Amino acid sequence: MGDGHLRQEIERYLNDEKLTDKVKLIKFVPHEEVSNYLNELKLLLLPSYTEGLPNIMLESMACGTPVLATEVGGIPDFIADGECGFIMESNSPDYIARNVIRVLDDSRLEQVAFNAYNLVKREFTRDQALKGYRDILMELSA
Repeated sequence: MGDGHLRQEIERYLNDEKLTDKVKLIKFVPHEEVSNYLNELKLLLLPSYTEGLPNIMLESMACGTPVLATEVGGIPDFIADGECGFIMESNSPDYIARNVIRVLDDSRLEQVAFNAYNLVKREFTRDQALKGYRDILMELSA
């Protein structure tokens, strides 16, 4: 989803490799509609080299869509492989392909997605955010 600076290059590659029937590119989607697309996914793949704590990961987890991501940034703070998502140690194409197959064949896939949903529901609520800010302010004022 989205319209980045590489879109034309990606479209050209998909055409050249005759992959347009296998890959669907979706233009910009307003934020309030993103969950509709996340609910349709079987797996969200994040093969990042660097990250903070990606919102798309949390949004996917909140939609009950399992996440397969590289172990970078804040991702391993919330995803333990096979518990609340899936981790891959490399983002090379072969490694990604093997891990996508591993995850989609995992008999615990639904349970992992459910665990991820519950984690987000428990840890990323408005009340939890307010508690975190209150704790920071209390610490600063002490």
